[in-house]
Amino acid sequence: MIGVVRLMGLASLATAQRVGRGLGAFLWLRRTRSREVARTNLALCYPDKTAAEINAMVHDTLLQNGMTGAEMGVMWGYEPEQLLGLIRAVHHGELLDDLASGDTGVLLMVPHLGNWEIISTYVASRCQVTAMYRPAKMKVFSDWMVRRREAVGANMVPTTGAGVKELFRLLNEGRVVGFLPDQEPKRERGVFADFMGVPTLTPVLPHQMIQETGARVIYAFAERLPDAKGFDLHFIAAEEAQYDPDPVVAAAAMNKAIEQCVATCPEQYQWTYKRFKRQPEGKRNPYKAAGVP
Repeated sequence: MIGVVRLMGLASLATAQRVGRGLGAFLWLRRTRSREVARTNLALCYPDKTAAEINAMVHDTLLQNGMTGAEMGVMWGYEPEQLLGLIRAVHHGELLDDLASGDTGVLLMVPHLGNWEIISTYVASRCQVTAMYRPAKMKVFSDWMVRRREAVGANMVPTTGAGVKELFRLLNEGRVVGFLPDQEPKRERGVFADFMGVPTLTPVLPHQMIQETGARVIYAFAERLPDAKGFDLHFIAAEEAQYDPDPVVAAAAMNKAIEQCVATCPEQYQWTYKRFKRQPEGKRNPYKAAGVP
């Protein structure tokens, strides 16, 4: 697996994206788990669209998700200067610069949209940043992944008790911490809040970090441009409700901000992830209801 990623790291962005589109096309032609999860998610989140429109979105999503996977070699194989050269425009980058230059910690929310790996490289070129990662099942690959991510700028801590404690410490010191806000937590570590009209189990850890450290919040994502032209980076300020002491109010504001990000390039969102698996009491798992493998 490491060999494949290293090989892709020798390729151009255009070549990596062609490979990714091929992978996405393969997933589209068969009744794969990725295809059916994407179909279920998109039907839930865009109830007003026709079956033909959902089909088109599923197709585009698989191509885009395939490119995200194939770009892994580029993101972990290129030197930081090469990666920064792939960035064509930075929208509202002053939001990051203003917050990072202050004494208050900054919680950088990066949803699974476009290619999130290049965000850490850019942010690390402006300030010191630490991000949390979920260790892969294969330790050799997991350790190599961390080394490559750190090589392009970001400090990494695992999703363990010690890792969470380190994030709190860094925020209290006024540092920048990256967080992926759209992964489904364990039920006891989340609250339900709507995401695009769907009840969604949403992590409360960001709320806890904000309340305990006084951190300020900013959202960021990297939009993939067509024809291998590179990426546009977008920074979006959090709404005031993000800082509400009520975790449900804060979770709803967080999901609304993610919706705002997704609206820029919806086909580039990770719709292949089972985001709505856990539902409120009395509501059925939508993937089981749809017969998704």
